[in-house]
Amino acid sequence: MNLFLPLAALFLISATGIILYFFQKINGTILNLLIALGAGSMLAVSLVHILTESLESSNIAIYAFMGWFLIIYLVEELLTKHRNDHKHGDHTHEDPHEHYNHVALVTLIAIFIHTIFDGLGIRAGFGISSILGYSILFGVVIHQIPISLSLAAIFQESGFQRKTQIGALVLFALAAPIGFYLSDVLLSYTGEISTALLTAFAGGSLLYVSATDLLPVVHSQSKYKYLTIACFIMGVIGMSAMKLWE
Repeated sequence: MNLFLPLAALFLISATGIILYFFQKINGTILNLLIALGAGSMLAVSLVHILTESLESSNIAIYAFMGWFLIIYLVEELLTKHRNDHKHGDHTHEDPHEHYNHVALVTLIAIFIHTIFDGLGIRAGFGISSILGYSILFGVVIHQIPISLSLAAIFQESGFQRKTQIGALVLFALAAPIGFYLSDVLLSYTGEISTALLTAFAGGSLLYVSATDLLPVVHSQSKYKYLTIACFIMGVIGMSAMKLWE
């Protein structure tokens, strides 16, 4: 069965966030709304998708999940240096672009790992039947769109160069096809428990980013506050509903 076209479509849809780069300047409110959508989506992905799927394979995945959450927290609090802080009177404020550099990298790594395993799931589905394979592919496609847009919004708030930002989005879009084509190799080197723990690590990272880095953006919005909250709730409900559909 030739799956090049469906996987190519998956790549293109996963790169939806690149659309934002066709505009010379994106309104800050729109970026904040997309970040709020991403906060809700990633919160649901980490808890409803990743954690539950990891626990199906190994009961100790919960410790990997929480352990990685704590590691990311400690790295950010103890090891991350902020050189471009701004001082206002007695207060010091972190440069928002430098802050988003860290957030963007952690988010990209975590969601890339998760999406690699989405690719494995697609391959496994087609191994059972075409109907199941296309169903899983369709499910992945749907939840790639808000994640890609949110990831693009986060990178646009960062201090990375434009070509680096676009490269990161292309890398994310390649994750599922890479997982699909390398499934045999990946599964031969990682057992079921190892896969569950690695996935749990990614879930802990996403939970930290969504709860501590992105959710405060939702709280801080005074303009269009209720619309921002609505985007966050849409992300949570949408991704949670996808789990039920799967």
